[in-house]
Parts: sequence; C-alpha cells; structure tokens
Amino acid sequence: MEQSILKTKSLIISLIQFLVVLGIIILAQIIFKNQFITGTIINTLLISSVVFLGLRQSLGIAIIPSLFSVVTGLMAPVLLPFVPFIILGNIILILTFNYFKDKNFLFGGILGSFLKFGFLFLLSSQLFAFLPAPILYAMSYPQLITALSGTFLSFILLKIFKK
Repeated sequence: MEQSILKTKSLIISLIQFLVVLGIIILAQIIFKNQFITGTIINTLLISSVVFLGLRQSLGIAIIPSLFSVVTGLMAPVLLPFVPFIILGNIILILTFNYFKDKNFLFGGILGSFLKFGFLFLLSSQLFAFLPAPILYAMSYPQLITALSGTFLSFILLKIFKK
C-alpha cells in the first residue's frame, strides 16, 4: 500500500511539473509578442523539460504550445501551414538533446538547435517560398538564435538547480 501511495505522489508531482512548464510556455506566448523572447523561453523549457520531466513529457511540451497558439488565435493565420513543421522542429531539438544530454549537454543542445533550424529553414525556403519574406524570415535565422539561446539559458538554469 505504501508503494502505491509513493507512486501516486510521484505521478502527481510529475503532472504538476508538466503543467507548470506548459503554463509558463503558454503565458510567454500571451505576454511576449517578440519571437526572440518567446522562442528563447520555449526552447529553454523544451530542453530543460527533457532533464526535469523526461522524454515522453517533453514530447507533449513540444506539441501542445503550437496547438494552443492555433486554437486561441495567437498564431497569425498565415503561419498555420507551418504548425506541423514547428512541432517536428521542436521534436528534433528534444530528441537530439535527449540522445546527447548525458554525454555532452551543450553539444546535444547546439546540434539540436542547428538541426531544428536546418529543418525549418530548408522546408520554408523550398515548400513555402511563395509566402511573404517576413514569414519566411521567421522560420529561418530567428529559429537558430532562439534555439541556441534556449540551450545556453537551460544550461545555466540547470547548473543553478543542481546546486
């Protein structure tokens, strides 16, 4: 019976942690209208969630914020075709980081950032080249900058939390 109680407590704590991370990401999308700020916060939490919550919950974190943006109208309609690819970009970042996190934390985050950027940049420049330049720009270098910023910020935060 005691083991059942411990398992329930652990599940509740994991759920609370998941909801807190998700809540911060959603609030960032509502409060900050700047791609560099919001993107950095989201990428920081994507990477940090792998460490704090595990891979499975992090994949949920990768999917839900984009869907929230669509449902609530926070995302400009012209970006809607990108949603599945943004989600895949987030998953690429998470899976790459997860694979390397125990071997070399920074390398995993940096490689994941470049892979996410490369995926979104190639996709937007090839499949969506007909869209206006500002939209294409949002799927290019800002993705790399925010993913790298998120990697370095998560590295700092995780160092602080380790202490």
